[in-house]
Amino acid sequence: MQLGETQQSDEMREQKLPLEVMLEKYRRSRQRAVLVAVAASFLACGLIFGVLISRQTKPVKAGDKEVNSELASAFIEISRQVEPAVVNITTVTQPVKRSRSANEYQMPRPSLESVAPSETEAARRGNGSGVIVDPQGFILTNHHVIDGADRIVVKFFDGNELPGKVIGSDSQTDLAVVKVNAPGPLIAARLGDSEKMRVGDWVLAIGSPFGLDQTVTAGIISAKERESSDLYRKVGFQYFLQTDAAINRGNSGGPLINLSGEVIGINSAIATSTGDYNGICFAIPSSEAISVYKQLVKQGSVVRGFLGALTERVTPQIAKVYGLPAARGAIVSNVNETVQLAGSVVESPAAKAGLKPNDIVLEIRGEKVKDDADLIRRVASTPVGATAPVKIVRDGREMTLSVIVGRRPGGDVVKRLEASASSDTDESPKNQSIGISIQSITPPTAREKDVNRRRGVLVVRVDSGSVADDAELRSSDIIEMVNREPVRDKEDFKQILSRLKPGDPVVLQVYREKLSPNPRIYISFNKP
Repeated sequence: MQLGETQQSDEMREQKLPLEVMLEKYRRSRQRAVLVAVAASFLACGLIFGVLISRQTKPVKAGDKEVNSELASAFIEISRQVEPAVVNITTVTQPVKRSRSANEYQMPRPSLESVAPSETEAARRGNGSGVIVDPQGFILTNHHVIDGADRIVVKFFDGNELPGKVIGSDSQTDLAVVKVNAPGPLIAARLGDSEKMRVGDWVLAIGSPFGLDQTVTAGIISAKERESSDLYRKVGFQYFLQTDAAINRGNSGGPLINLSGEVIGINSAIATSTGDYNGICFAIPSSEAISVYKQLVKQGSVVRGFLGALTERVTPQIAKVYGLPAARGAIVSNVNETVQLAGSVVESPAAKAGLKPNDIVLEIRGEKVKDDADLIRRVASTPVGATAPVKIVRDGREMTLSVIVGRRPGGDVVKRLEASASSDTDESPKNQSIGISIQSITPPTAREKDVNRRRGVLVVRVDSGSVADDAELRSSDIIEMVNREPVRDKEDFKQILSRLKPGDPVVLQVYREKLSPNPRIYISFNKP
């Protein structure tokens, strides 16, 4: 029995041995697979991390072709998108007639025919830019571009021209809105958020420097929130984006564009020692421009909030003396029951709310106040009649007052130019005139003026700054045809012109003796 049992156990061991070997091999192979997988995972992570690091730390060289190519492509695409929305604005301001003194007697007035053009004062002409912000023909530009203009001509990307009318203008922020009556919807630029711009971001400036339409220059945002006191040495409602994109005379009113093709500023001013570009230029941020634009379109003027207290910037010394942790806020220097501003005497909202001298304003409407200029801007942008919580420090203790914001008198409500709008309507005689004096060519006239022609009308005077002057019509020219219709005399000319509507094209066939042997030229413009 023992021998049999021994043999049986040996056979069983022999049968188990291959199974154990197989299990052992499986365990080892599984371990190797796990190790390989783990190693592969670490290798993959290392590769990915290495790629990310290399991308982040890869130096960008000035001559990097890939980077330059991408930037150039962006500039090209942005220019293509925005240029059709940028316009050239030409203005004409007629000379002011000098009024006679009481002891001055009027001499007999000579006829128009006897007055030489050189004896009249020339009209003043201006040139600027603008950007279409609404397809219905609303154009945003600078106040100083159109200020005092008797006539505004807007030239578009395709070369067409239309007369412009001022809807509203605000000298405090140097912004204005001009409207044109276009035959169809216009291409408008998109307005962006200037608050999202960072120092170092690329920008493009588009405009008409020195009258050169559709000029594009590039630069970066050099600084943000430049205050008006930095430029004009006085506190105002303006603050600027600073850029080194080239801006010159004629760029005023044109757009400053980000790399998304959005308007983030309206080019307005330069700092210069030469009168031209010196690398420091300023644009009104779109956040401010949009607010002013909406008010001008809606009501033709800008209404601003009013606190009625004089404040100053909190300096480091003031902060230390008053126990403030930082030099921020505006300290109240004067508060009276009434305030005289721009010739008006009004009650002070600050005095009504209990604000006192030596109070330091830290916040208004939950927003921190940087300094006195920042406080003025924040109050100005607050709706009139709104109750504004004002957080102050008084005698070392913080407290909150409720101020009912008043309406700022005087300078905040700008002229709506109603007088010029009503007098320069399409139906007014001034606007109907093309600015010339003519006479029929009779035999006596021909002998007096030494004119060999017998057909047409003689131009005896061209008003400075008129559309005829712009088109370079000159005295002594003979108008032979108007829009392909022969002109025999003065009455013919008037009848043909009277049939045309404002904005219709006027093409004159002109005989100019001094151009002989090729004396005929064409002069064209749109009827005012």
